[in-house]
Amino acid sequence: MSVLAKREIKRRLELEITNPESLVITPLLERTTTLDKSSDDTDSIDLRLGAYFLLPQVPPVPFTYPCKNSAKQSHIRVHVPLGSYLVVPAHETVLGSTLEFIKLPSDLSGEILTKSSVARTFTVIETAPWIHPCYRGCLTLEIANASNTPLILYPGRLIAQLILMKLLETEAQESKLFGKYLAPVYPEAPIFDDPIDDLGRIGVPKSQVRSPYQESSSNN
Repeated sequence: MSVLAKREIKRRLELEITNPESLVITPLLERTTTLDKSSDDTDSIDLRLGAYFLLPQVPPVPFTYPCKNSAKQSHIRVHVPLGSYLVVPAHETVLGSTLEFIKLPSDLSGEILTKSSVARTFTVIETAPWIHPCYRGCLTLEIANASNTPLILYPGRLIAQLILMKLLETEAQESKLFGKYLAPVYPEAPIFDDPIDDLGRIGVPKSQVRSPYQESSSNN
């Protein structure tokens, strides 16, 4: 793979959306400072924090169980208007999202990195390890406060940077959308299959899959 530089990023952003090579990042509020710098080594795009968050909540059982219903049980969505802020306690994590909606063509993949100034406050920003070609939507961010003091988050402020990479020997072409997370505009909780179905795909009999719910109730 090769990292896209400023000139190629600008070219793709200016293409018609129907062009298979087109790149969409909207709203791009600081194009003049992020893409029109005089230097030729610009190879990333700054992204801002969105206004919606998923906060962890205590599940109805004393454990986190990755299954189809876990997304409904483990998080609560809150909206923090521009100008207001969210407090993240020390050593806790919330799910946020980028303010920008992103459309990647089929020949580009991406990676999100924490801005260095943000990282120096002991804030760790993570997304899925890789942003696949043809992705559409706002990016969910796992925002971890690794410091010993509460962290103040203002929606709309710069928080991460997007690195784009060209897949070698791959040409852009029209493609259909697929995957679990299709065009999200809010942060999304993880989506799982039930363990009994997931393990069944590799030959584990249903009768062999133990349920923590059954064991928890038997211990009471």
